[in-house]
Amino acid sequence: MTAGTAAQGKSGETKASPEAWWMLAVLFGLYTFSFIDRYVITIMVPEIKQSLGLSDFEMGIILGPAFAIVYSICGLPLGWVADRFPRRWVVFIGVAVFGLATAASGLAGSFVGLFLARMFIGIGEASLSPAAYSLMADKFPRNLFGTASAVYNTAAKVGTASALTLGGLAMGLAAGMELQVPGLGAMEPWRMVFLMVGVPVMLLSLLVFTFSEPPRTAIPKLADGEKAHNILSFLNAEKRVLAPMLLGFSLMAVCSFALASWAPTYIARRFEWGPAQYGPILGAVSLAAALTLVFKGAIVDWLYTRGGKDAYVRFYTWLLMGTAPIAVVTFFIPDPLLFMACYGVIQVVALPTIVFLSAAVQLIVPGHLRGQMTAVFLFCLTVVGGSTGPVLVASLTDFVFRDDAMVGYSMAIVLCSAIPLALALLRYSLRPLREAVLKVEARQEAEIVWSSDAAPATSGRH
Repeated sequence: MTAGTAAQGKSGETKASPEAWWMLAVLFGLYTFSFIDRYVITIMVPEIKQSLGLSDFEMGIILGPAFAIVYSICGLPLGWVADRFPRRWVVFIGVAVFGLATAASGLAGSFVGLFLARMFIGIGEASLSPAAYSLMADKFPRNLFGTASAVYNTAAKVGTASALTLGGLAMGLAAGMELQVPGLGAMEPWRMVFLMVGVPVMLLSLLVFTFSEPPRTAIPKLADGEKAHNILSFLNAEKRVLAPMLLGFSLMAVCSFALASWAPTYIARRFEWGPAQYGPILGAVSLAAALTLVFKGAIVDWLYTRGGKDAYVRFYTWLLMGTAPIAVVTFFIPDPLLFMACYGVIQVVALPTIVFLSAAVQLIVPGHLRGQMTAVFLFCLTVVGGSTGPVLVASLTDFVFRDDAMVGYSMAIVLCSAIPLALALLRYSLRPLREAVLKVEARQEAEIVWSSDAAPATSGRH
């Protein structure tokens, strides 16, 4: 099949094949395990610190920069790899690497060993999403991009919740087991948990070979006839839509990381609740957000098929306008249960953003640049949101208010500053997004006509 016929199939079809749904199920499972491997360490911090003699600062480096910086930086070149080489192999190697690195974390005997293992987890996981989004965009018809993206991103919430639940069960199971390893002696429970969650992932990575590699869509031409042969030319050609859209969603990532980092602390300080009280509620909120992602994806797909070419961003702006007033008052609510309800609304409705951004981007990005473009927006969300959100809250609390009890006011300021700016930027991006989608659809229709006209002529020459 040629690139032209591939493009024809995806623009003309309205239903996904059974193989496409199976591929999505495999990618969902692997993405779920990537979050389990990423976050299972968080429930074993005291045991790891005691075993390796680490300080809070050293443990903070392992939990944060050791993974996040490598994940963000490596995503860009690995996106290029996903655009140049078979994506199934990119996923297979990446998943095998982070599975092996997770298992190796259980064999670490020092800070350096655990730091290196976390780095390789970041490298392996950085290869998954760029290749996965590219596969989904070439395997699913355009009217199902939102649903496919939503299902895939649900795995992040499921994986995070599973890391806490299954990790706790694994710790209990490991405590009753005995395993001797040369050089390490008896395996401590935290080490066995890393092995339990790391080794199966390496085996599951083979599932990527149970579906076929879809053909990539054709390389489009820009208005001046120059091919969008690299990511820089595409970013320049579509800067009117990409700049406000990426910046707007990055501002919402600032809110997301700020709340994820400081909301538990706020609850403990403001309402004097312990983890046993607020933990299950926050877990339920995370699962609720996961369940609603698929529903949101189906809605935007429905709007898109009815002419809403900007539906993937427009619908999110509606959600944002609806939750903005709640965000303003949430951290001034004195009742803990009412606060948790409002906080849950913000988390469920407004903060799962990547499903909308990823679907919108896949509609306009050329097939041979999808991996790199995915890496670009993940880099923006991770670096801008992850680096800025938590620090902004801490800086306001320590250097402006100079009072730990004011952390709620700090989060309120961040939300009330970022949400209006994000909303304005995203609303501004709607018109150029609509124009970009229509341009892509017109080009694909022209390819269909060309393919239909060329086929009889070719057969006549024989």
